[in-house]
Amino acid sequence: MALITSPPPQALTLGSQPFRTFAYTSIPKRPSYLFQQKKLRKTSYTLATDVKPRFVSSCLKDGSVCSLDSCSNSPSEMVKKLYECINEKKLKELSSYMSEDCLIEDSLFDEAFIGKEAALKFFKELTQSMGPDVKFRFRNVYESGASRAGVTWHLVWKNTKIPFTKGCTFIHINNEQRTIQKAQIIIEPQVKAGHLILGMMKLVTSLLAQYPAIHKWVMKLSQQRWVRWVAKICVLLYNFFLHSLLRSYLTFIHCASLMFVFTLKLLRWVKGFFN
Repeated sequence: MALITSPPPQALTLGSQPFRTFAYTSIPKRPSYLFQQKKLRKTSYTLATDVKPRFVSSCLKDGSVCSLDSCSNSPSEMVKKLYECINEKKLKELSSYMSEDCLIEDSLFDEAFIGKEAALKFFKELTQSMGPDVKFRFRNVYESGASRAGVTWHLVWKNTKIPFTKGCTFIHINNEQRTIQKAQIIIEPQVKAGHLILGMMKLVTSLLAQYPAIHKWVMKLSQQRWVRWVAKICVLLYNFFLHSLLRSYLTFIHCASLMFVFTLKLLRWVKGFFN
């Protein structure tokens, strides 16, 4: 077998200086760093724009599907439905959102409402005391995880905000049944006695620090049955006068609004009479 050898490089003469020519070999192109960065950013943007909203299965027993953004049985939706049923006086629908062993705590009452029957009785009294014109209006709705939510609200009378009626509600949902397990309602105090309460707290803490025996005496006294009955009577009287004050306040607002409407109608009639 003959051995094939490549020819020697030829000499190229330009003027008096000879140059040698070599065989040409193609070198692969390497893109620049800036070109690679632009291509990477373009690819990332394409991937980001191609993302679509996903759907996940809810916690319902029937395995229904709901979106991440708007789930019908999410805690925020549950607390909204709770107050929508109260505004529209839909107690039967409200009953379907409450669990059998639910617990309702209201800051206006010294005892909690335990059980579905007691909770529905409380909401029935609430809707009756609100009348046809008083409604709850949401301010902010918060959600924590898959079982907790909170809402801040205030009362309105014919779309007019009622002063000193702000409050907030926190609910805990049973994950298995997706019903309200616990609700805690905190209402704005009608009496703004913040400085007085802080002063009394400072006085009591200073007395307890100087005379520790007072604390033991108060604890023994609070265990007496007659002291508990006196405390319950005071709470009942306070609630009675508070509800009476609120009812009279709503009546005053109603009369004032009627007078305002009558004055506007009278002015309109006078203007039309002279024109």
